[in-house]
Amino acid sequence: MPPAAGPGPVAVVHRITIGTALVGALAYALWAVYQPDPLGAAAGLAVAVALAVYLWNARARLARKLTGGDGRA
Repeated sequence: MPPAAGPGPVAVVHRITIGTALVGALAYALWAVYQPDPLGAAAGLAVAVALAVYLWNARARLARKLTGGDGRA
């Protein structure tokens, strides 16, 4: 059986899903700014930041996995 060439289509779908959630959280935070709901705006921004950090780390883990290294010099 030949080795896998890459992460496959699941990785692409995962990035699209997380990216869509990130855009949705930003849209919610923007909407909440225009409403009298500062707690909702703060929660939307917090979720957007958490998703952005998750997406950043997922890409770094994928790059490490594909290159076979641990990223340390």
